[in-house]
Amino acid sequence: MYARSDPWEDGAAPRPLGIATPLGEGLPTAQFNAIVPIIDTNLLRAAAEPGNPWNTYLREIAALNQRAGVGVYPVVANGLQWDTSIVSHILGGIQTLPAHVNTDAGLFGRELAQAIAQQIQQEASLPARLTVFVSHTKHRSSEEASRSGPAMFERVRDHIQQSHLSAFFDAQDIQPGGDWERTLEDAAGSSALLMIRTDVYAARDWTQREVHAAKHSGMPVVCMYALTAGEERGSFLMDHVPSVVCDLADPDPGVAVALNRLVDETLKNTLWQAQTSYLSEDGFDWLPAQSPEPTTLAPWLASHQETQPDDKHLWVIHPDPPLGHAEREVLLQLCAVAGYDVNVDILTPRTFAARGGALKT
Repeated sequence: MYARSDPWEDGAAPRPLGIATPLGEGLPTAQFNAIVPIIDTNLLRAAAEPGNPWNTYLREIAALNQRAGVGVYPVVANGLQWDTSIVSHILGGIQTLPAHVNTDAGLFGRELAQAIAQQIQQEASLPARLTVFVSHTKHRSSEEASRSGPAMFERVRDHIQQSHLSAFFDAQDIQPGGDWERTLEDAAGSSALLMIRTDVYAARDWTQREVHAAKHSGMPVVCMYALTAGEERGSFLMDHVPSVVCDLADPDPGVAVALNRLVDETLKNTLWQAQTSYLSEDGFDWLPAQSPEPTTLAPWLASHQETQPDDKHLWVIHPDPPLGHAEREVLLQLCAVAGYDVNVDILTPRTFAARGGALKT
């Protein structure tokens, strides 16, 4: 990420972006490029006259928006008094980010991350709108039932309805007469999943199945802790994911942070899936979008043994950060049980680069 405002010389437009033409010999263009023009009084004043270097610069940015792998996401500065139609005309009517995001850094990041992720997914012929699968239980513990106010999943639903996100709620999205079990698992395995972890959530059979379906499909998962009295027991299926704490006395900020984090994880997941087209060329067997864990490793090992029974060396790469020593030991023990006693390498891009960017046998 970098900024462009200073020109090569006084009165000129900023330096090139390195998209239409390379910035230097041997320096490739990024696979995806997100450009955020900040429309303020200074920009409007500089771009108002046709032929002005800034006017030309913005028109070139608008033209880049037509290229694959490029997205332009203008944002209007607070308190702008000028006629923004000037830049709207120059940028070809590209939709700006909502004006109200300027007052909330978290919301600004969510809107921008969602727009980037959706564009990348759309270019890959995937659903264009990010859908949140809200995994919750309507059953309450006695402590939860004694509290006044709406259930936590209703709070989440209200937040999503006020956003650009799409959502899947079992009560309103399963059609009468449909196969509800199949519908739930399919939706959990194809959406960004938000766990609303209330007191009895971890012990419910269907919430466990929903989280398992999401992990098995490599979907982003975020856990929002909304406990009142605590849990009788947790569930190993639900750990190893980013988590957010929600203050039950004032839940709205926690819900907002959870949704922000889930969109962040979706963008990471989307970029990782795109990056694997390069990493797979290096000979890796498995490229999970989240750090491997027993829940995901066990079914992958079974499938790999079935499809490639003669493969005696496993190469796994996952996003940074690397696993801890104890975590790696558990995964290596599972691999040993499956017959891979020594030839297992579990890497991240950082540890892979530290080895020189090549697999070693």
